[in-house]
Amino acid sequence: MSKGRILIIDDNPKNIQVAASILVQAGYETEFALDGEAGLQWLDTEDFDLILLDVMMPGMDGFQVCRSIKGQPRLQKTPVIFVTAKADRDSVVQGFEAGGEDYITKPYDARELEIRVKNQIELKTNRELLETMNKRLEARVKEKTENLEELNSSLEKTNSELSHRNSELQRLEESKQQFLNLLGNEVSGSLNDVTAMLQVIKYKVDSKKVAQLVDRIDHSLSKIEIFVNAALRITELQSHSASLKPERLEMGKLIGFAMFQLDEKIRRKQLKIDNKSTGQTVLLTGESQLLMAGLVIVLDFFLERNEPDAVLSIEIEHQNNGVSLLFKDNGPHVSDQEIESYFDTFFTGNQSLNFARMIAEAHLGRLTVSNRTDNNGLLLIFGLYIE
Repeated sequence: MSKGRILIIDDNPKNIQVAASILVQAGYETEFALDGEAGLQWLDTEDFDLILLDVMMPGMDGFQVCRSIKGQPRLQKTPVIFVTAKADRDSVVQGFEAGGEDYITKPYDARELEIRVKNQIELKTNRELLETMNKRLEARVKEKTENLEELNSSLEKTNSELSHRNSELQRLEESKQQFLNLLGNEVSGSLNDVTAMLQVIKYKVDSKKVAQLVDRIDHSLSKIEIFVNAALRITELQSHSASLKPERLEMGKLIGFAMFQLDEKIRRKQLKIDNKSTGQTVLLTGESQLLMAGLVIVLDFFLERNEPDAVLSIEIEHQNNGVSLLFKDNGPHVSDQEIESYFDTFFTGNQSLNFARMIAEAHLGRLTVSNRTDNNGLLLIFGLYIE
């Protein structure tokens, strides 16, 4: 297999014969020309891996031929080795300025000629390989860049759509909040009107049973008003359109007020409440209407789940960062699945604790339910943090 194709340009046939003999024996193919013009004619139609060019020739000398070769884009990267009897510094510099890659002096040293030719052809081959790799790399980079541009365009489109949808969601959230505020105001106004009329009826009627019925209706309306106001506040907090309005509150008074809201139901269910918080002064920071609603929900939960004459104890337990209200009853144990259902967002029964948990979490607290380990019954912990 040929190691490469070489064109020898020299006006001396003997020099050509010597060089060709050395190169053919080393595994190269050779062609020759006896002057510069003939050499350029070869190069017009043929491709060579290297040109061995004599400097001193009639007509065009080697420097002129080299400049002509390097002036053609197709031949610019074909290496030229000058063959000269002159080894003076000026001739060498002139050869490099004309575009030559190397030079060798006459008479030929066969080993030196082989090594210089081999080195230049390897350099040419490596340059071509590097250029090929660079072109492939540029093509890959271009392809990846186009892919990234397409991806970026797609992402921009997606971001634009998301921004539009976020704007729509924000608009819907604002509309929902306006609707809830309007609904809350209407409900509160209607409840106040009904409560005022009930008070008139209560003091106008002579029947004790009717008066008791009016009291029950009045308590129910008061409970509804607490829940409506609390629901509106929780909605505002969850939509990040508002923040908590902290007040300094006494825990014992909140529990007492919550019990008062359910006083009539407590009597009907004959639930025995052991309120161990009575007489304790425990202060915390929070919103009174929210905490009130949470406590009413918890008390109502125990009223719904217990039979008459059941016992519910309420304790206050101090912790490092806050206080916990412990509610313990002596009712039946329940399954873990049923406990989970108490906090289901879509649970619509009277024993839902999901809203109470939201209220606790809005105060950076927690609400948990578990079966008691000492005997039958449930333990509910309403934990709150004190700032």
